[in-house]
Amino acid sequence: MSRRIAVLGCGTMAGAIVSGLLAAGTDSSSIIATARSSASLERIRSTLGVTASSDNRSAVQGARIVLLGVKPAMAGAVLAEVADALEPGTVIISIAAGVSTTSLSGALAGAGAPEGLPVVRVMPNTPVKVGQGTFIVSAAAGAQAAAEQVRELLAPLGTVVELPETLHDAATAISGSGPAYIFLVAEAMIDAGVALGIPRAQASELTIATMAGSASLMARTGEHPAALRNAVTSPGGSTAAALDQLESHRVRTAFARAIEACCLKAAQLGEGPH
Repeated sequence: MSRRIAVLGCGTMAGAIVSGLLAAGTDSSSIIATARSSASLERIRSTLGVTASSDNRSAVQGARIVLLGVKPAMAGAVLAEVADALEPGTVIISIAAGVSTTSLSGALAGAGAPEGLPVVRVMPNTPVKVGQGTFIVSAAAGAQAAAEQVRELLAPLGTVVELPETLHDAATAISGSGPAYIFLVAEAMIDAGVALGIPRAQASELTIATMAGSASLMARTGEHPAALRNAVTSPGGSTAAALDQLESHRVRTAFARAIEACCLKAAQLGEGPH
């Protein structure tokens, strides 16, 4: 059987996507994944059950989709390595933060790839590991049909949001890095509960259930978060006292500055080390 999906650089995130695709019914024989170390190759074989190779060029031969999972600074070099082994019409999906479709297309063209290969940038996040990922999809000029293919491919793995590439880094700062912010808030809530005498296991259970329930409430009602927050906050009550502390510590401003810093850093990653 010809290989349909080649994953170049099957690290943690690319591996999570592969795992999700397999869970959604993709035939394992249609996926080949590459890595450089023997330990990584063995991990791919044992945990994912797909073909593993250290040869990027052979991996892309016959592939209809190539998922580029390498570090941002390596993206151009890896595409140049495989460019002339790609087939016409192959869809290139890059999850390399900060690397523009213009840069990716330039690397392909400069190394003899078939003309006009569609390039689509995707930023996933770690909840893809449990089938609840969020994917930001941004297509290069002329690659809208390929973007639709990518949407269909990723839809079983979570939520897919298509945005213009000009907003890709900003969306990365909210969604791609967003789980880290949520985990930090969860950690703080759990630690605060422990400090007040709640056993850690129960503090964790309460925090996780509260976060999951609150997210579901927002999703299902469609109400603005401010309206939902006001519904929990009685004048002069305990919730109001807690929110007053958060506001006095400028939590909103801290999040705004953090997301802005993340956006700027994401834009720099494709340029090399900083």
